Formats: sequence, structure tokens, C-alpha cells
Amino acid sequence: MWSKLEILFSIKIIIFLLNTEVISQRRVGRFQEVFAWKQLTYNIGGNLVLQDRFADDVSDARSKRESDIVFFDDKEEDTREWNQGPPELPSVNNEGTTTVRPVDEQGRFFVQYNNVPMGVERVGDRLFVTVPRRRYGIPSTLNYLDLTKDSNTRSPSLKPYPSIRRSRDLTSVYRTRADECGRLWMVDTGLLEIPGSPQQVQQPAIVIYDLRTDQQILRYSFKNTDIPAANTPTGLASITIDINGDCSDAYAYVPDLTTFGLIVYSLKDNDSWRLTHNYFYLSPTAGNFRIAGQRFQWGDGIFSITLTQPGKDGCRTAYFHPLVSFQEFSVSTCVLKNRTASSDDNFWSRFSEVGFRGQDSQCTMHGYHDNSRVVFFAEVGRDAISCWHSARMLSPNNVVILAQDRQRMSYPSDLHVTNDEVWVMANTLPRFGYSRLDTNEYNFYIYRGQVKDLIRGTACDNVM
Repeated sequence: MWSKLEILFSIKIIIFLLNTEVISQRRVGRFQEVFAWKQLTYNIGGNLVLQDRFADDVSDARSKRESDIVFFDDKEEDTREWNQGPPELPSVNNEGTTTVRPVDEQGRFFVQYNNVPMGVERVGDRLFVTVPRRRYGIPSTLNYLDLTKDSNTRSPSLKPYPSIRRSRDLTSVYRTRADECGRLWMVDTGLLEIPGSPQQVQQPAIVIYDLRTDQQILRYSFKNTDIPAANTPTGLASITIDINGDCSDAYAYVPDLTTFGLIVYSLKDNDSWRLTHNYFYLSPTAGNFRIAGQRFQWGDGIFSITLTQPGKDGCRTAYFHPLVSFQEFSVSTCVLKNRTASSDDNFWSRFSEVGFRGQDSQCTMHGYHDNSRVVFFAEVGRDAISCWHSARMLSPNNVVILAQDRQRMSYPSDLHVTNDEVWVMANTLPRFGYSRLDTNEYNFYIYRGQVKDLIRGTACDNVM
């Protein structure tokens, strides 16, 4: 017969093995899953929004909570109701009269199925998660999780940033990027991308928050010359920040994947300009996709920019690529920062082709790690995360697949290098767009990996 001590020890061993099995199942390649959701939920001032709700339903529930008395910390006067969404513009028919188009979901505060996360970024103990307004029923486009409190559950509820009231200042944000000066940058497209009924609620703009005070400190609306077409705002899906020591002298690079341009913004001058180049366009031979069981064609141009450390001239190399491409390109940030550079006869030759990643390597975001000089790619074409050491030639032999899975790494929509970590969002977007998500299975994932662990023993490791 076993003693009680032996039985207790055996139980602990079994629990340890079960936990180890669960952890191993929640790994994809060299990445560890941090969070996963079948569908998103929200924490609105302590009230959990777990299913489709009208605004009045949530308002009534919140009014019953005594904590609501101290929930609103906004100092600015605001006459709008807390649950009122961004202002909507009426549609105008061909005869010039205002009409209301009946849409079943219009006016709904929360339509759970419509909430698809797109961007992820860690800043200290906060993990920012964006949900662009591509449908009705998105309570908040910019949200966060508290890594000190929310890591004990696999599917925590998102909290609007900085609060539900102030979150209404933003219409639709795809991705964020924090800088070394404690600021969070993003592009607010200003667009409700409702299929068949898009509404340009406000001018697309760069928005900056001070992360120490959680206050919006800048909203710079793009000039008309930055936005050449009505559909341009749909393509303002990422932003890259360039600072070289002086927080007041920052630049932002905003790719325009829809009308194939690059908007450069100078914080010091509070001004912007638009650049064009053939390398910003899609590659027609890379337009066929098969993702999440769906076959389709896309035409997205320049999508992501990542920066190296400054060189002796004080400028960085900017690596960039269109989503519909297997190639990587580069240009010096000295060129991008020069608002008159495009008038130079040699402007076109200042851009370079870096190399070929491989067949089916279409990529959304990518990120450069300063210490290792490694670039990480979020490859939607191969349901994978890969890496390349920038000291090597960019060729298929030098691109290493670090994680790959048709379900759990389906459409890696964001990738960001934060200090020595790589954070990834995968969201199964093509299935949402062209078919139906199975809400009984996990659809959205966030992963994390340490750079040294990801590249150890691969062709991305140290190059002498």
C-alpha cells in the first residue's frame, strides 16, 4: 500500500505533467502562446461585456456599480454620453438628399462576432490591442491588457484605452507603435469601413498619447496632398517611428498600401509630405493567396517599414515591402526625411532591392532587432514567422521558419520587436472576410518569444 506522502507526491507529479502538456500544446514552433480568444470580450469600467449588447444595456449595468462614481477621470468637459460612439455622417443619395440606409447592426454597441483584433504591442506592463472598425459593434478601437493581472487567464477581456469615454476620440486604428520617449503613436484612419456603406467620420490623422499621463497630446490631420483618393484611408494600416536622441525631432513613416505611397511626418515641423516609388507597388505575380482554406487575390502595396540602428551619417536603413510581394527593399532615412528629395533626378536610384524571401512569403509586418541585426517577418502566405540576418544575402536559403501552423498562425497580422522580445498577433482574417469564423474554436492568438531563443542555432544566429 502507498503511504499518504507517496500518494500526495504522485498527484503533484501528475499535475506537473498535465501542466507541462498544456504549455507544450500552447506553443507554436519557437513561440509561446500568451493569450487566445474564440471571440473577444470587453471590460467596460468593471462591467464585463461578454455577448452582443445595445448601448443602453451596458449603461444600465454600469450605473448599478458604485465604482462608476470614480470611473471617469477625464478633465475635459464632454457633453456626449459615455457609450455614444464616434459621430456618424449621413449618407447622401444621387439626388443629393439625405437618406438612412437600414443596416441590421447599425447602432449596436457590441456585436461580438465583428470584433477582430489586428495589432499588438507591449509597452511595460501593458499590452495594447487594436480592433479596427471594419464592421458595426466595435466598442473601442484601442484597448489594453494589464500583464500583471490578466496573464492568469487565457482569454482576458479588453479594456478601452485610456477609458471608454476618451476612446471615442478614435474612429479606427490598425496598429500602434511606442517610442523611446514614453509616447504611443498610431494612425486613426477616421473611417468606418462598413462593407457597402463606408463612412469617413473624420480626417485621417496621426495621433499620439503620453503614456505617463494617458492623455492625447497630438492629433495631426493629414493634408489633402497626403490623401490622393477617397479610398486612401483604408490603406493607412501601420506606422514606424524614427527618433535619434531628440524627442522633439521625431519622424513618422506611414505606408499607404491602397494607393501605393509613403507619408512622412515631422514632429518638429508639424508637417507632412508624400513620396511615391515603383517599389511601393504590388508584384502581380504574388497576388494569389490561399489562407485559412480560402483562395483569393489581394492588391496591397507597401505595408511595413522597419529601421536599423543609425549609421555614421546619423541615418538608418529603412527596410520595406509591399504585402503582395516576395521581395524586400530598402532606402536611407536621409532620403525619406528630405521633403524635396523626390525632385532630385537621382531620387529613384536611391532605393534598393535587398533580395527575395522565397515563394509564398507574402508578409504583413516585420521588425528589426538592434543587437542581433535580425529581421523577423510575419508571413501570411506561409502561416509563419520567419527570420533573416541582415548581414547575409536575403535569399530563401537564409530565411528561417521559426513557427508555422495553418490554424494557430493563420494570418499573422502584426509583429513587433520590443526590447529583446518578439510579439505576434494572428487573427485568421481571410476566413472572417471570405467565409465564417467557427466561434467554438480559438480564432485569435497572441504569441511571445525571446530573440535569443528564437534564433539560437539557426542561420539567423550570430554572423562573424
